[in-house]
Formats: sequence, structure tokens, C-alpha cells
Amino acid sequence: MTIKKRISITSPHNEQVKRWKKLNTRKGRAQERALLIEGEHLLLEAARASAQFEAVLVNRDKEEVYQRIKGELPPDAPVYELAPAVFAALVDTETPQGLAAVITAPVWPRDVWLDKDGDLTVLLLDAVQDPGNLGTIIRTAQAAGVDSILLGKGTVDPFNAKVVRSAMGALFRMPLIQIDLAEAIPMLQSRGVTVVNASPHAGTHHFDYAFPARVALLLGNEGRGVDEKYLPLVDADVTIPMPGGTESLNVSITGAILLYERIRQHFQAR
Repeated sequence: MTIKKRISITSPHNEQVKRWKKLNTRKGRAQERALLIEGEHLLLEAARASAQFEAVLVNRDKEEVYQRIKGELPPDAPVYELAPAVFAALVDTETPQGLAAVITAPVWPRDVWLDKDGDLTVLLLDAVQDPGNLGTIIRTAQAAGVDSILLGKGTVDPFNAKVVRSAMGALFRMPLIQIDLAEAIPMLQSRGVTVVNASPHAGTHHFDYAFPARVALLLGNEGRGVDEKYLPLVDADVTIPMPGGTESLNVSITGAILLYERIRQHFQAR
């Protein structure tokens, strides 16, 4: 495979730079169908997940970072050497590592979450708005073997830079489908999937509930929880006991507790 020649860019008015800057907005990412990722770890994770690299961006003053990992990046990806000021204007971290990339946004088949027989775990997210929460949920979901995550209306863009950083590479492997949950829930149920909602008002503790083999866990907005319009659609409600008196838990923590209780039950039944 031919290694492409490195291209030097010193002007912030360069047309490529203007295009890359658009990737810092949701609209720009949608239009370009691409996202900007930053840092050695994320580039390596993207490469290991066979992401399509459109460009590798190197701060010319931090060449050593690129040299350290270039052998693990796609050899045919165009490499751009950027002046430090140009590079800094593209990324949103306070102390950039000096290495970034533009990759094609991952696209998953819309019905990937419906095609699997047997055991199935799906997360349904209703308007989760904090990027750090969504990134943590994605990372935890991959660790817990979740099959896919359905992003309901009002959920933060999964390709937001803070989401990408928080997900720590899981974003490139976890199927993420944007869909109306009012449409998705009945479709899941028609395929034998039980929809479970975490509610502070439920009468069953999460560790007393026998999670079925095919389950979808519904997690709500940080402020209001799950929208009331979805509550009549769910099959079961569980509560996480909080003897310390805390009113509620962070949504990413709630998701992790439920997922790992499901895993505990699975291993206990073996």
C-alpha cells in the first residue's frame, strides 16, 4: 500500500482547515459525515476498530507523538503537518497532545438491534444530555457486552468531542442508533424483549428482579428522568435502594449498576 506524501499547512485560512473546523459542531459533523478525534489513545483505538481515516493531523512541534504510533495507523491515510497555532485552533483540549485525525463517522445498520436471536441486551436512552454521561454509558456498555444503544430524541450527539473522549474508544465498536423510543419499544417487545425502567417509585429492588435473557434497559434524562409518555410502554420497573437517603444517582451510574446486576445473575446461573 502506498504511503502518501505529507502535506504542510501553516495558514488557518486553508480550505482543509476550514472544513475540519466545521467538525467541532453537530451540524458540521452531520454534513461532512466525519468527526475529529484527538490524542494517541483515540487514534490507536480507531485504527484497531478499522475506522476509515480521512486525515492524520500532526502538530509539527510534537512530531515524536506521531512517530511513536505511526506504524499502527493506516499507511494510506493522508498526513498533514500543521503549524502549532493552526493545530491548537482545531482541537478543544487545554493541553493537546499534538496528534489528531479526521475519521468517517461510524454508521450502523438501523435495524442491527433487531437482528440478533438469543440473549440480547439493549440500552434505551431518553434525552441523556451530558456528554460525559453518554461517553461513560457507551464505555460501560461495551465492557458489559451490550449489543446496541438506542438514542432517543434529545440525547446529546454521540460524536461530540467530550462524548468521544469519555467513551475512550468504545464509540468505534458499540452500535449507536438514533430513533424515536416510542417506535423502538414496541418493536423490541414484538421480538420478545422485556423493557425495564429504573424508577425510584418501583416496589422491586433491582437485585430481586430476575432479568430475562432478552432485555432493554430504559435510562432517562439527568433532570427529569424518563419522560412520562414512555412509562405505560415499559414491562417492569425496578429501583436501586439508597439507604443513605440520596434522592437519585447519576444516569451513567444507574446504567452501570443495572448492567452488572444482570451480569451477576448470568454468571450465577451458569
